[in-house]
Parts: sequence; C-alpha cells; structure tokens
Amino acid sequence: MTSAESSNLHGIVERIRGIAVDGLSHPDAGSLLHAYIACLSIPDLCRTIGETCAAPSKLRLALRRRLERLLRDGNLVQRDREHVHDLIERSRATGRENPSVRPHVEALLSAVFEYLQFPQQQSIIETWIDRGTRGAAARWLKATAQVPALFDETAVMAYFRSSDDERAAKRLANQASPGFLTEILPELSDRCEQGWVVSKAAMRAQTVGAAVWPIIRSKHPATYLYLCARLRRSISEAEALELVLTCPNSIMNETRGLAIWAVGQMQMTKVLDEVVTRGEELQNKDLEAFNVFSGQNQVG
Repeated sequence: MTSAESSNLHGIVERIRGIAVDGLSHPDAGSLLHAYIACLSIPDLCRTIGETCAAPSKLRLALRRRLERLLRDGNLVQRDREHVHDLIERSRATGRENPSVRPHVEALLSAVFEYLQFPQQQSIIETWIDRGTRGAAARWLKATAQVPALFDETAVMAYFRSSDDERAAKRLANQASPGFLTEILPELSDRCEQGWVVSKAAMRAQTVGAAVWPIIRSKHPATYLYLCARLRRSISEAEALELVLTCPNSIMNETRGLAIWAVGQMQMTKVLDEVVTRGEELQNKDLEAFNVFSGQNQVG
C-alpha cells in the first residue's frame, strides 16, 4: 500500500469512526455510516475489521455486515477471497492471544462461516468442538446446519448425551440419517423436553420401534397423539380422550391444542364432543396450573 493509499484509507476509517463511535449529529448518520463503509475495498475492509476487534459494537457490526453482504452476493474474485481467508486467520490468532476480544472474534467467525472455504470451516469446527463450552457448541451446531457436509451425527449425539443441550437434539432430528434416528429415538424421546423435536425425529426415522411408543406416550402425550395421526397408529377413543385431558394448555406448556388437532385428524368426533363437554373442567385445571406457576415466580 502506498503512502497516498494509506492516507486515503485512514481518512475513510476516521470518518467511519466519527459516526459509529463519536456520534454524528446528522439526520442521515446511519446511511452515511454504511455509505462510507461501502467506499472501502475488500482488502481495506478486511484490514479495518482486523484492526477494530476491540472497538465498540456499533462499529464492529457495521463493518461485519458489509463483509457478510459482499460474501453473500458471491461476486468476490479469488484475491478478495484470500484477503477474507487471511482476515479470519488473523482474527483467530488475536482471539487466542487476547481473551477479552475472543467473543467478538467468535461472532465474526459465526457470521461469515458459511462463506468460507471448506478446509478453513473444518478447522474452525474442530476448534469449537475442542473448546467444549455451550457457546462454542451453539456455533458448531449452527455451522453444521449451514454446511451439512460438516454434520457428524455421532459427535452431535455424544455432545447431547453429555450436555442434554436441546439444540443438539434439534440438529439430530433435522439432519441425522433415518437409520441413526431409529437407533437413538428411544434416548431422544426420554431425554428431550421438546415434543416437536421428538416428533420430527420420529417422522424422519426409518421406523418407530415398539419400545419407543410407551416412552413418547409417557413423556410427550400430545406428540404421541400427533404421531398416531401422522403414522396411522391405531388408538382407542378412550385412550385418546385420556391423553387430551392430560395435556396442559397454559403459557408454560401449551400442548392440548396439538392433541385436539390430532384427534380431529383421526376423525374422533365423540372425543371432540367430550372435550367440549369438559370445557369448565379443563379451564379450572389450566387456571390452577397458572396459579401454581405464578406463585413459584413470586417466591423466586
């Protein structure tokens, strides 16, 4: 970079800082901020992002979003992509050396991850896995959704077993192979708190084994009815009514609506009529649950 180019870059960056950090009393300050940032070439943008890892969030976010947009548009030449690659590697090194800026670096890596070259993606994923924190795991799981080739169902299940992190269960339900889902469905059904995740896994599995149904019925009654309707599993009207009445309909756990929907899909008119008849009973049950919840919150 020549001295003239360096001076020009410094001038633009100072204008950007003046708006994002110092504040500019102007009706179009926001538009001017992004317009000045757009004046930066890819090399200059990467250089500026690397030099502002510890800057206030308004500046960091504005610069990062410009880079995200350019990467998303996909019009970068190879040399520009090399600049991005180098920025990421420099930023990772900075994060390792300076823990105070590591969260900012991690946010940058996560934001641009899907646009990076595969070897660099693999290296970042390995770092997040090795770190072992829930924050790193969240970035890792998000990345495997963006780049399915990086999804390792065995590793994700091992993490779920060690953490009970529902985000891992969600990723498995959406991405694991049907055969693997059949294998782990009993464990997912028993340990996962979110019924929709269990139903997603069951719908994608090769089969739902006989031993799994009682677990789903016990832990997730509304999901059980939903799966009976979707997978055409036989169920008596008496059992269906029992399960509907078991399901709550409160702000803490609103699953009765799904149970009623499933009963309708199975064309159990008599069960629906009985639910109508028991409206006051159900309303009192919901009110009691709400009062218990409110009391617990007041105590807390």
